[in-house]
Amino acid sequence: GLAGSTQQISCVGSAVPAPNWNSFVANPSLIPTSCVGGGGVLIDSAPPATLIDRSYDVPRSWRATLDWSQNIGSLLLKVSALASYDLNQPGTVDANFAGTQRFTLAGEGNRPVYVPASAIDTGSGALSSTASRRSSAFGSVGMRTSDLRGYGSQLTVVLAPDVFKMRQLPGSPYLSLAYTLQESRRQYRGFDGAGFGDPRTVEWAPSPTDARHIVVVQGGMYGALGALSLFMRAQSGLPFTPLVQGDVNGDGRGGDRAFISNPATTPDTALARQLRSLLANGSATARECLAPNLGRVADRGGCRTPWSATLNAQWQLPIRGAIGRRFSARFYLDNVLGAVDQLVHGSEGMLGWGGPVNPDPVLLVPRGFDSVTKAFRYNVNPRFGETRPAFTLDRMPFRVTLDFTLRFHTDFDLQTLRRALEPVRRERGWERRTADSVASFYLQKTSSIHKAMLQEEDSLFLSRQQVIAIRRADSVYTSRVRAIYVPLGAYLARFNDGEPPKEALDSATAADKAYWKVFWEQPEIADSLVNQAQRDLMSLLTGMLGVPQKDRENSQWQFGNAVTLVDKPKGAPAASGVPIPPPAAR
Repeated sequence: GLAGSTQQISCVGSAVPAPNWNSFVANPSLIPTSCVGGGGVLIDSAPPATLIDRSYDVPRSWRATLDWSQNIGSLLLKVSALASYDLNQPGTVDANFAGTQRFTLAGEGNRPVYVPASAIDTGSGALSSTASRRSSAFGSVGMRTSDLRGYGSQLTVVLAPDVFKMRQLPGSPYLSLAYTLQESRRQYRGFDGAGFGDPRTVEWAPSPTDARHIVVVQGGMYGALGALSLFMRAQSGLPFTPLVQGDVNGDGRGGDRAFISNPATTPDTALARQLRSLLANGSATARECLAPNLGRVADRGGCRTPWSATLNAQWQLPIRGAIGRRFSARFYLDNVLGAVDQLVHGSEGMLGWGGPVNPDPVLLVPRGFDSVTKAFRYNVNPRFGETRPAFTLDRMPFRVTLDFTLRFHTDFDLQTLRRALEPVRRERGWERRTADSVASFYLQKTSSIHKAMLQEEDSLFLSRQQVIAIRRADSVYTSRVRAIYVPLGAYLARFNDGEPPKEALDSATAADKAYWKVFWEQPEIADSLVNQAQRDLMSLLTGMLGVPQKDRENSQWQFGNAVTLVDKPKGAPAASGVPIPPPAAR
């Protein structure tokens, strides 16, 4: 609405300039910049504007969840419930809409019209909304508001194998099933589209994503032919509203809700014939939508699309040995149902399996207006409710993708092993590591929470009895860690520097796995030796205790305070480091 902004001109009926497309292409300056006649109710040249309401706020939501799980043999049953109450939902209000009713359309459920009959072109049924405004200086003034509400609820039941109890056998299939029952509704105004009556009125209707039933199936199988995984999702229909093309009530917003005439009673014979044809020959979605709504205004979101489903698959080729550790190949199959649809029905008769379900919501197209009876004349859109690809522009092709991955980097465990076995520089030159040197190399990567606590003895206000108990716990922990890495050092010291054999890497990996199991026994032992106040003073211990048991297996922390090959004399500084654990597991 500001000076210099883009100008929009709308001309209706007799105010439309006669187009000469060849001249416009040859000389763009000949494109009309005004309507015929210069003024009148059929001409709209006022600039539109957009405002943000002073009370506009970000959307908020109150949510409550409840989860329950139970093992049934080797299966795991999960039940989840979710409820939400949504506040400050966005909406639109035309601040320049006067709301003065001029007449009603008796044949359309007394639909109110907010412009005079003179603002409607009798030949096409198009209208100009200029007469419905408060100020002629502006066009539509869309004010963004956040005063609408909504709510939703869902119940999900999942039945899947318990990965910790299922038998891992080659070729064993994996299958999980999830079912969700949900409902979602929110408030709308006529200015938000699909209006009928006063567009300022707030009404409740289903949300655009309100699929009542959702079924998700995941499966897989691993065997000699590689790994195959499948993902399928099926959901019931989404809500949509039968619409009229364009604006028929003069509020400045197109896509008004359609009044579905009864072919047996409507005086418009052409409309009755087209409706009968649509009911007889149209899609199943169109018939299911129209049949219960004959002779009445369709509800907002009162019709439903058909069920839709997607199926994707992935096949990982079985590449083993040394090549398989660096090279992998996968086939991704997108929209398998689309391939089956085309294979069964042919490219011309596809039913739209696996593709988007976006039906054409336009039911009626104005073809004129009777200024005497004050009634619109309509044509029926024969593609209303159509979802088949042959009648729409929506396409979701079947796609096969072959993905190759080649890793050039060396695994971290192998890099560590190579460093442990490479020669070190001594006074007499480069020498191979001894068994103790290899063991010390691995021990320097360990950490002891007990040593970290003793280092903070004064800050934690530890008593003499607590210090003795912590030292005793650290002595036990140190002995267990040495029992892991000292034999490893003796074993690895036998190999020459260079590329270590696979058995060396396997031994180092097994030792590390044993160490982390011992490491994660520390937090509870240390916690039993201090009180709540002392625990709160040591964030490192609090953080370790906060790691769930199920996540500890793959969580690796290193914060200095390493275990040494031999105990240091009393009074010697303990090995230390910055006690900052990594926030994520490696």
